[in-house]
Amino acid sequence: MRRVLLCLAMFFASPLFANSKSLFINGVYAATYGDIGYDKGDWQGNNYSAIRLKAGIQLLRIDFVGLTLGFQKVGFYDGIQKWSGDKKIKFDYRGPVLELHLFPDAPVGFSFAGMSGSGYSYLTSPELYGTTCTEPGCKIDAERSTLKVGEVSGYITAKIAYGLQAFLGAGTRTVKGNPQFDQAVGQEHTWIEGNKADWKESNSFFLIGLRGTTL
Repeated sequence: MRRVLLCLAMFFASPLFANSKSLFINGVYAATYGDIGYDKGDWQGNNYSAIRLKAGIQLLRIDFVGLTLGFQKVGFYDGIQKWSGDKKIKFDYRGPVLELHLFPDAPVGFSFAGMSGSGYSYLTSPELYGTTCTEPGCKIDAERSTLKVGEVSGYITAKIAYGLQAFLGAGTRTVKGNPQFDQAVGQEHTWIEGNKADWKESNSFFLIGLRGTTL
């Protein structure tokens, strides 16, 4: 048993000598990381994959535990792939993210992230708008929902080169949407509230990607 514990200690030992520079002590010289990832999950009855970018800076480092504060952007409207569903939707959201890193410089590490953000989604399926024009001779061109998004996710990281890791992860996101409608009268477009109720959903997602890091 003692040998097993010794092997595990040696396996995870490298974080003890990793970059301990933090924002509060070292300012802009603090350790940082950046992710480029690809997720897959449901969105309003459709199944999508979306590109996501994230970057963060280390706030605190104690031995094998690091805490970072960063910013994440998901979707990019055209940076999404639809796998199934009958709605024409594009979405984009972004916001701050707090992440706890365990053994961030070991061959295998873990992290847990929480995000609170905002954004927009666009629906261009006329049969699903659920509202009508308020003026004669007009039409509804699109539905736009203002989004409030909360995410919780977890990652397993694997070191593939110095400063470069691959990661697999899973999480849940809760989305609240407030819909408005693009009312067109001739060449004039106006966003109106319509009579469609706000919507809310919570779904799981899976993700894969690469992480560049000095943590």
